[in-house]
Amino acid sequence: MVEVIAPGRVNIIGEHTDYNDGFVLPFAINKYVHVRISKSSKNWEIYSEKFRDTITLEKPGKTYTWADYVVGVVKILNEKFEIPPLRIEVRSDVPVGAGFSSSAALELAVAWGIRELLNLPVTKKEMVHLCHRAENEFVGTRCGVMDQFSVAFSRKGFALFLDTATLEYEYVPLNLNGARFYVIDTGVRRSLRSSEYNRRREECEEILRILSKGSFREVFMSELEQLPDALRKRARHVLEENERVLQTVEALREGNVEKLGELLYASHRSLRDLYEVSCREADYIVGWLERRSTVLGARIFGGGFGGGILVLSSTPLEELFTDLMKDYLARFKVTPQLLQVDSADGVKRI
Repeated sequence: MVEVIAPGRVNIIGEHTDYNDGFVLPFAINKYVHVRISKSSKNWEIYSEKFRDTITLEKPGKTYTWADYVVGVVKILNEKFEIPPLRIEVRSDVPVGAGFSSSAALELAVAWGIRELLNLPVTKKEMVHLCHRAENEFVGTRCGVMDQFSVAFSRKGFALFLDTATLEYEYVPLNLNGARFYVIDTGVRRSLRSSEYNRRREECEEILRILSKGSFREVFMSELEQLPDALRKRARHVLEENERVLQTVEALREGNVEKLGELLYASHRSLRDLYEVSCREADYIVGWLERRSTVLGARIFGGGFGGGILVLSSTPLEELFTDLMKDYLARFKVTPQLLQVDSADGVKRI
């Protein structure tokens, strides 16, 4: 029997750029998916502490439940290795549907646990690719590789600056000069499969087709006039968001939290107006926070259409949040949640 933990992650900036060969800047957080894996005598058993339910399978196959993230990893591993029936027990304190990449954390925890249990000759980077394939090909969410990569390679105290075109990366100190990151969970849940997430990826592929480009790294702002209005907006977001990532890396290196905050707000406006993946609840929270002088920056993060808001504050946010919660609850009849997030290391056996 082995036990493994894999963290959730927050993306500081670089949204919807990872599947466009762009730059991203995530860090893992101290919220974890914890799995315990042992060999089973006959059937596959996948247990969730949250749902208090065991899914039993004679062989890995579609369940059309959360367990497909587990099964997808097993199916991909089975292409190269013979994986015997296993009992996989899962518990987690990573919020689901809030942009923390709970699915990638689950995938990496399961993959790394199976590797450790069976002594599979697989590197961490190979695990990242197989988990990415599991989510794309088996689950059906056409996400980029950022989530799996950050869950695997993050380091406590640092952001992970990743070039998704080359998978070259470096660690950037989280130099916040006394400011802190918080996350406000809007309480709005979305399924990326049933949202327009995959549609955004299709639009980006259409942009490259129209411009006869192999990658967004070959696209220039001056070429966007050739595109229909909606596609022009999508492309502009990708190009400008890549530049914001580079500026954010420099702001962190310099400890310039004011500049960092400005970039967060700019990213949110772009996701709202150009990429159109925000929602009215998220826009309300960001607008409310922008009017408070102690809040340096905020933006929606994750796939969009709901989920979480990343907030950079120069002072503790709890008191302000009490007032925000009252206004938000009165307007939307939903109670938001406040989380203070700290950085963490990537997936590991315990």
